[in-house]
Amino acid sequence: MTSSAPSMSLLKLILTFPARRPVAFGLGFSCIKTSAADLLVQRYVEKRKDIDWKRNSAFGLFGLLYLGGVQYFLYVPVFKRLFPGAEEFTKKTIGEKLKDTAGQLTMVKQVFLDQAIHHPLLYFPTFYMMKELVMGGKPNDAVKKYKANYKEDILSLWKIWVPATIVNFTFMPMWGRIPFVATVSLFWTCLLSYMRGSDPIDIPEQKVNADTWGNQGRALSMALNQQKAQLSPDRSYIVITSAGDSKLALTQLCKEVASSGGNVIRSTAMCLSGQIIATLVIETQPEEMPELASKLAAVRDCQVTINQFITPKTDDARFECHLLVAGGDRPGILSEISHFLDDHSIRIENLVQDQSLTLKDGKELTEFNLHLVLSSESDLDLSQLQTSLNSFGEEIGMKFTLQSK
Repeated sequence: MTSSAPSMSLLKLILTFPARRPVAFGLGFSCIKTSAADLLVQRYVEKRKDIDWKRNSAFGLFGLLYLGGVQYFLYVPVFKRLFPGAEEFTKKTIGEKLKDTAGQLTMVKQVFLDQAIHHPLLYFPTFYMMKELVMGGKPNDAVKKYKANYKEDILSLWKIWVPATIVNFTFMPMWGRIPFVATVSLFWTCLLSYMRGSDPIDIPEQKVNADTWGNQGRALSMALNQQKAQLSPDRSYIVITSAGDSKLALTQLCKEVASSGGNVIRSTAMCLSGQIIATLVIETQPEEMPELASKLAAVRDCQVTINQFITPKTDDARFECHLLVAGGDRPGILSEISHFLDDHSIRIENLVQDQSLTLKDGKELTEFNLHLVLSSESDLDLSQLQTSLNSFGEEIGMKFTLQSK
């Protein structure tokens, strides 16, 4: 009995530490969680061989000071003062909570203050500023980027954190609010790392980093939407492109596909000078393909071109990888890259190319970004291919980064 008493006392001290020392626990938990989550992202999402410890330390510091410090100050002392009944509401049973209209309203007010005031006006500006400092940018770059992204940032944020915050402010005791936020964030990071570890997404490293930490809702949507579509051998496929000045054109196309029993398995669309340009890959039953093609060709207000009918065949690729290309934009880059890949008997399975504006020494530069999914019938050596790409990149002034499938 005497030997077990000290151990029980120690266990009790450990278990009660979060409630007894909520500030210290929140600071430490948030620091460790943020650092550990960044290690997950670097190792399994970005697939780095060498950990960037400088970046990891910056994120750990951000978790310590902002997530553990600023957010604790807001969620506990400030919310206690603004909403005196908030703590008492979390202690009630579910039945009592359902009857407590005033407590429910208090919870909604806290969620609104956190999601509509705190995050847009404090969290995101702080994050963008920290990211620019870590990446070697300037404060005015952070302001410009947040102004360009704030609508998407906020709407995507709410996909995850409005439900999570409702649970947090309804059930968690005051001392548990920060650990709850950190745990949800860590769980999400593990989920993204698992998804990206099995099927890496072909997007630039800095965008992976920014979306993972600054906007988890957007990054999660990206992960879910980038899964590779598989063609079924017992179905037929139509590839169409359309262009028109009517906003209803794309809606009408999708309506005709659905009414004919078809399914859009991949699509891209953009608006250029008032013209909506779309490409769709449509899956349908073989016997329904002629009727569907006829209906699509008859859609008004846009020009529809049926490019080809796809007959699925067995995939004979022995080698698959992702390739990221980045550098200063100029004419002819895509042609040079496609010729290089063709010379090495590598085919392009998927391609996404765009431009982005970057700020360097106060000047705006146009960056070329290309994201490819590649395959080959030969067993290619990834390290040898990367070496060849490095030499080719020096010739044309581009940076090539391979990621294994």
